[in-house]
Amino acid sequence: MAIRSTLILSTAAALLGGVGMFTPIADATPATSIDVLPRLIDGAAAGYALSYPTIDEHGRPAIARGQVYLPSGTPPAGGWPVVSWAKGTVGVGDSCAMSTALDDGVAEDPMAVELSKPLLTALLRSGTAVVSTDYIGLGTTDAHHYLNSVSEANAVTDIVGAAADELPELSRTWVAAGHSQGGAAALTTGARADIYGEESDFRGVMAFAPSSNLEAILPLLSPSTPRITPLDNITATLIYVLYGLRDSRPDIDVDSYLTELGRDYLAQADDTCISELRQRVIDVAPQQLLTRPLSDPAMASALHEYLAVPTTGYTRPVAIEQGLADTVVPPALTTALSAELVAAGVRDVTYLPVPGATHHDVISATVDDALPRILAMVR
Repeated sequence: MAIRSTLILSTAAALLGGVGMFTPIADATPATSIDVLPRLIDGAAAGYALSYPTIDEHGRPAIARGQVYLPSGTPPAGGWPVVSWAKGTVGVGDSCAMSTALDDGVAEDPMAVELSKPLLTALLRSGTAVVSTDYIGLGTTDAHHYLNSVSEANAVTDIVGAAADELPELSRTWVAAGHSQGGAAALTTGARADIYGEESDFRGVMAFAPSSNLEAILPLLSPSTPRITPLDNITATLIYVLYGLRDSRPDIDVDSYLTELGRDYLAQADDTCISELRQRVIDVAPQQLLTRPLSDPAMASALHEYLAVPTTGYTRPVAIEQGLADTVVPPALTTALSAELVAAGVRDVTYLPVPGATHHDVISATVDDALPRILAMVR
């Protein structure tokens, strides 16, 4: 049942008036703008850039941008089935977004977009449309609340209805799928499918190396935490999480937990996309950013509310693929998440550990398995 209201739509329409990114095509609604994409991914016969209304984690209206790709041929009766693809991490600044790359005519797409193309191309060639949000705050006036599970899931859900409203070739039968940051967003979308969004035919979730259980890991960090080299892999993630949390929860006073070095990194977070940031902090331990333990009750509670992937609420199939050579999303965390879903009574969960696969090749390594799973859900 939808929780969006006329007030939200009218406010979003007003906000869109200041965005000015797209020229609406014929019959576009006041709340959504759409334009033809300047370039397509392999397998797409047509593509559109979309700016659409959604809702953040506090229930406030917001705008997100994204892309829509249509397959070749004649749509089946009722329209093309849809996969709402949730991108992996690109960064928190507008310059990192796919929508910005398209606007600016950048030759290379963000790395997270490149990693997903083997699967997206296979989906398009199989007769499945793809919609893909850039999330709130990437290419829009808002700050990006990185890894906030609710706001990202809302954007994943709302692009489906917004695209179908504009393009009659699309059905409202859909699956949520995503990688890393997007894997967590896709899972949260599945958990919230019965309580959020317009009426649609939602069929299930496919998640690749989903970020999870960070709300249990980050509160272990303090200035005195012993330096353990594998922990250094989360320094960039911590910077982006605290950047988003600072904007989402000003009551927490995130800056009071940060050293001067930590404040400097947060100040520059929206100028540095993920690949560059990881290189810049390769020798920086997360502890070096902190003056106070993140186990402080107010901070630990805020991190849990902000980050947690739900373990209940799923009423459609869930499949999770995880590379066992992943050093970005540790396999142990994904294994724990899968066990938590089963323990919570989620009935249809499939967990597929992939020997040898890393964070960056898990999608390409599992296309032959993931594609039929997704098609079985959506058809």
